[in-house]
Amino acid sequence: MNCHTSTILVAISMAQRLRYTHDELNQYFDRVALPKPRRTFNVSKLSDNDKLSYLRLLHKHHLVQIPWENLTQHYSWHRTVTVHPRLLFNKIVHNPGRGGYCMEANTFYHHVLLTLGFDVYMTGARIHDPSTASYGGWTHCVNLCTIAGVRYLLDGGLGPNGPPIPFALTHGVPTTHIPHTASQMRLVYEPIPQNLNQASKVWVFQHRFDDGQDWVPQYCFPELEFLPEDIHAMNFAPWLDPQKFFTHKVVCARFTTEREKGDGPPPRSAGEAEMEGEIDGSLSLNQDVLKWRRRGEKVLQWGFETEQDRLDALERYFGIRFAEEDVQSIKGTAAAIGARGPGNA
Repeated sequence: MNCHTSTILVAISMAQRLRYTHDELNQYFDRVALPKPRRTFNVSKLSDNDKLSYLRLLHKHHLVQIPWENLTQHYSWHRTVTVHPRLLFNKIVHNPGRGGYCMEANTFYHHVLLTLGFDVYMTGARIHDPSTASYGGWTHCVNLCTIAGVRYLLDGGLGPNGPPIPFALTHGVPTTHIPHTASQMRLVYEPIPQNLNQASKVWVFQHRFDDGQDWVPQYCFPELEFLPEDIHAMNFAPWLDPQKFFTHKVVCARFTTEREKGDGPPPRSAGEAEMEGEIDGSLSLNQDVLKWRRRGEKVLQWGFETEQDRLDALERYFGIRFAEEDVQSIKGTAAAIGARGPGNA
C-alpha cells in the first residue's frame, strides 16, 4: 500500500463517522443552555487558547445539563440501549433532562466534538472495584482531545466522582475536583496490579475527598483509540450483564452550579443564567435516595418510599418525565421501589 492510498483510506474512514448538521448543533446548544453569542460551530480557526476555553465552557454545560443515568433499562417498554449517534441525538436532545450511561453519554459527546472540529477520539476504560482492589473488563469509555500537543481526558459518563473539567494527561499532579472543596483528583501513569506485563502502563484516574485520605482509583485507560465497533461491543456489558448494578438499580446524576437555588422551587435544570456559575456540586439519585452535595456539604437527602416519590424527584431535579407505558414497565422488577431483589436485598 502506497502513501497516497493510505491517505485516501484514512479520509474515507474519517468521513464515515457521523457528524451532526448545523441545525442539529443548534438544537444541542439549546439543550445544554449555551447562550447564542457564545456558540461556535467550527473550532478549526480558533487559537489553541480559545479552543481550550471553548472546550471548558462546553464541558461544563454538557455535564450540568446531560446526566449520567440508566433509566432506559428500567423506565422503558423496550429496554434497548443503543450507541448509534443518530438515535442518541434523538434520545438526549429531544427528551428534556435525559442523558445516558457512559457508552451513551460519551459516544454522543464524541460526535458533537467531532462535528465541531476538535481533534478527539475514544478509548476504553476499566472500572476499579474497591472491594477486590482490582479492575474489571472494558465496561467504560472516555474521550481524549488534543489541543496544542496536550491530550485532555473528557468524561461525561461516570457520575459525581468524574472529572468536571477537561483534564490534562499529566502524571501525578493533584487538582481540585470541585471548586471551594477539599476534594482532589489526579492522573497517574503506571501498570495495574493485574497485568502480567508490568512494563505496560495505562493512565489511572484517582479521586479523594481531602488531602488526608488515600487516593482511590476510579478507572484506568490506555491511549489506544477504540473504534465505534469496539464501543458497540462493549455496550452489551452494562446493558445486559445481570452482575452489573445497571441492570437492577436506578441511577441518575448530574453536576450543579453555584447559581442553582437551594430553596424555593426545585431546579429541574439549569438555565442560561444558572449556567454562568461554576460547578459547585452534584445531584445523585441512587435507587431509593436522592442527595445533593454542594461545596463538600450535603444540603439535601430525600429517601423514597414509593415509585411516585422517585418519579417526582426525577421531574423536580432533572426535568425528566416518562410516558405512562414506560412508568408501568418498571413494575414487578428488582429496580422498583419496594421490590425484593438484587438492588433491594
